Amino acid sequence: MRSVRHLLSSALAAALTLGVVVGLPTAASADETYPRPGSGSWEIQGRGWGHGIGMSQWGAQGAALQGLTHRQILGFYYPGTAVGSVRNNPLDVRLMAHQNTDSVRLWAPQGANRLQVAGAGNTTRSYAGGYVTVDRADDNRFWVRHSGGAVHAFTATELTVTARNADNNNVGAVVGSSSTRGTWYRGTIQLVRENSTLFDVRNHVALEQYLRGVVPREVPASWHTQALRAQSVAARSYVLAEIAGNSAGLTCDTTQCQVYGGRATVDRDGDVLTAHDHPRTDAAVADTAGEVRTYGGSVAFTQFSSTNGGWTKASTRPYLVAKPDPYTGTAPGDTRTTWTDRLSVGTVEAYCPSNGRLRNLVITERDGNGAFGGRITEARVECSTGNRTLTNLRFDLFSEWWRVTPPPTGFFLSNTLGAEAEIVFQYGRDDDEVLIGDWDGNRTDTITMRRGKIFHVSNSLRAGGADYSFPYGRANDVILIGDWNGDGRDSIAVRRGREYHIRNDNRPGDAQRVITYGHADDDVLVGDWNGDGRDTLAVRRGSVYHVKNSLTGGDADSVISYGRADDDVIVGDWNGNGRDTFGVRRGNVYHLKNSISGGDADRVVAFGRATDEVLVGDWNGDRRDTLGLRRLG
Repeated sequence: MRSVRHLLSSALAAALTLGVVVGLPTAASADETYPRPGSGSWEIQGRGWGHGIGMSQWGAQGAALQGLTHRQILGFYYPGTAVGSVRNNPLDVRLMAHQNTDSVRLWAPQGANRLQVAGAGNTTRSYAGGYVTVDRADDNRFWVRHSGGAVHAFTATELTVTARNADNNNVGAVVGSSSTRGTWYRGTIQLVRENSTLFDVRNHVALEQYLRGVVPREVPASWHTQALRAQSVAARSYVLAEIAGNSAGLTCDTTQCQVYGGRATVDRDGDVLTAHDHPRTDAAVADTAGEVRTYGGSVAFTQFSSTNGGWTKASTRPYLVAKPDPYTGTAPGDTRTTWTDRLSVGTVEAYCPSNGRLRNLVITERDGNGAFGGRITEARVECSTGNRTLTNLRFDLFSEWWRVTPPPTGFFLSNTLGAEAEIVFQYGRDDDEVLIGDWDGNRTDTITMRRGKIFHVSNSLRAGGADYSFPYGRANDVILIGDWNGDGRDSIAVRRGREYHIRNDNRPGDAQRVITYGHADDDVLVGDWNGDGRDTLAVRRGSVYHVKNSLTGGDADSVISYGRADDDVIVGDWNGNGRDTFGVRRGNVYHLKNSISGGDADRVVAFGRATDEVLVGDWNGDRRDTLGLRRLG
C-alpha cells in the first residue's frame, strides 16, 4: 500500500523547506511577536535573577571555587576600582515593615533586664519585663504603654529604644512583627516622626555590626570563604555609597537596598528562634573589616545581584560595564542562571490601554549581549484599545532577560484527524528533505531523509540512525514516492521536466521504467486514485487536476476542478476506502475531500501552525491517512 502523501508545488524543493517560525528572535533589533496564547500563558525561558549589574553572587561563588581571591573577584566585577578602607561608623536602617506606622511593639531580648525609652533632653523611662506599645496620638507626643499598665507621654519627634543588661550595657532591642515574635536588632531602635500620627522605625547600628545581619541574608553562609569575603566588601561599599547618594542618609532592609535581617528572630520571652547571623559570615566580615572598593577617591557603588545569567549589564558608572561572565553558571546549586517559568496573559494584559484585550506581546529591542539577543530593553503590547510601549520589562519574572520558549522541534504525527500529536520524536537534520513512505511493506508509513542524492531510510517512527541508506539519481532531482507496481512497498521516482524515472525498489541503479506525462511546469501529485493498489500521477494546473490511472503518457482519465489556484495541495486516503483524494491547506486549516470531485470539502480540520511543514501518512497501519508535521528550530 502506497501511503506517502506529500504537499507538492511547482517549486517542490522550496515547499519542503520551511522558514523560521514566527516569534523566534533572530537579532537584537528584530521584533519578536508573540500572539495571545489560547492556553492563557506563555512558556518562558530566562537567564539571571535580578538586575545583573556589577557582581553576580553566584558568579562570585563560581570564581571562588576556581581559585580566585575575594579581591580578584571584586576586580573582575568592578573593573577600574581600587581597594580602600573606612571607619566603623554607625548608620541608620529604615525597617520597611514598619515604615509610616502608627504603632509598634517592642521588648527586651534574652540577657536584658529592662527596656529603656529615651526622648528629648533627659526624658528616659525604663520598663522591666513585659513589652511596650508605642503609638503617636498627635503632632508632638509619643505614647508609650507598658504591658504592666504604665502609660507615659513623650513630647518629642524622636524616641530611642534600647535594652539594658545588669551592667547597663545596651544589647539591642526587639521590634515585634506579631504579638508573639519579633526581630532582635543590635544598636538602638529609633522611632522618628513622619507626620502627626505616623512614624518610622529605624535601626541605628555600627557598620560592621550591620554587615553581620546582611551577608548571610544575601548569600548562603556555606559558600566558599572568598565568595563570603567578596560579598562582605561589596555590601560594605554598596551601603556607604547608597547613603552618600541620598539626602536622607538612610538605607533600608529589603532588596530595594540590600537585605538586612538584624540579629535574630525571637519569641515574646526574648529567646532566639532563628539566628540571622552565622559564624562563617561573621568571620568574613571581620576578615575584611573596613575594606571597600573605591573609584576616583570615593566609595564605589558596588551593585550586585543573585546571578547575571552569564553577562553583566552596564550601568552609568564607568566600573559597571557589560561583559561576558565566565564564572556565573559554574557553581553547583545555581538554578537561576538559566530558568523556566510561565507568563500569564493577564499579567501582560494589565498594561493594555483602557482595560483592552491583549492581542500581541512584541519585544522590540534587546541589548545584544548574550543568548536570545540579550536583555529586553523595549517592548510593546498590542491591544484591542491600542498599543503601549512598556518600561516594565520583567513582568514579575526573575529578570528582564527572557524569551517565549520556542515551539518544540522535530516530528509531530497524529493518528487521528484531530489537533493532538500522539507520536513525537527528533530525526535527521534541519536541511534534510523529508520523504514519507511504507518502505518495508508493513502497512505503516515512516520517514526517509534525503541529503543530496543519498536517501537515509528508517522503518520505524523514532529518533536515532537510519536502517539503511542508498544513493539514487542526482542531487538536484525532484523526488516522488509511490507504490508503482502494487507490491505494498513504496519506492522512488525522479522527475526531470516531464519525464519520470521510476524504480520499484529502493536501490541504486538505473530506472526500471521511464514515462512522459504532462508539462514540464506542471505541479505533480502521486496517489492511488482508483483503489487498484498502484500509485499513479496527477498534474495540477491552477485549480484543475488531470488525473491518470496508469503510468503511461497520453490524456488524463479524469479532469476535475477543486479549491483555489493558490492553495497548497496534499493527497491522502482520508476515510480508509483505498482511494486517495485531495486536500487543500490554508494556513493551519485543512479542507479534505473523500472523492475525486469538485465541491465543498467533506471535512475541515486544524492542525499545527501555518509555518509547519505538513506531512501525510498512515502512521499506525489502520489504512487511513492522517496528518503530521515537521517543526524546525
